[in-house]
Amino acid sequence: MNSILQSIRRLALLAIVATPLPLAAADAPAPLADSAGVYRLPYADGTHIKIFDDASTHRPRGRIDMTGAEGKAPYRIVAAADGKIMAIQDSYGEQQSGRAAADCRNNFVWIAHDNGEWTNYSHLRQGSATKGAKLRVGDKVKAGTYLGDEGAVGCAMLDHLHFEVAMPAATKAIDTGGFLLDNDDSKRERNARFCNVTGAVAKDKTYVAEACPAP
Repeated sequence: MNSILQSIRRLALLAIVATPLPLAAADAPAPLADSAGVYRLPYADGTHIKIFDDASTHRPRGRIDMTGAEGKAPYRIVAAADGKIMAIQDSYGEQQSGRAAADCRNNFVWIAHDNGEWTNYSHLRQGSATKGAKLRVGDKVKAGTYLGDEGAVGCAMLDHLHFEVAMPAATKAIDTGGFLLDNDDSKRERNARFCNVTGAVAKDKTYVAEACPAP
């Protein structure tokens, strides 16, 4: 009887040792920090916006895909906060859905803010930033400044805005394709906090863009 009990105990111990840790405990990346800044939704005042990927459902994580709704395209994209234009690319015009990100030619605007964070506005319509909004690198913009029009340029299935808030590397922030450098596991991304929104924006929810209340 004792030998049987010992065998049962050994089998139980082996089962415990052999049980793998859940993926969430073993390999889950560190949670993203909330943004230091509070930003307005980056569409013209009164625009209804639908979120089709939020910061948790987007792959890679930390970015937000949103699209204008209940209105007439093209939807106008605006600066989410005061800042300085750091990079512009709006010469491309091809939709490239299905390609790897490294092979995509996206149009984008990056803005640096006084809190050290940068915001990205990607897939803009060809020429809408430099010709429509007449932006140049180095320009100072205010929250709500027109940046260009929502588009589907680059790796995009439909007209939408790819938006992100990030804390870039101090030496070189982005590559020539507009992607953040030194961003393994999305470590430079921030969970965007928006004024006039309770909590974080969520997939499949609709919001109305408006200016942030005066401080």
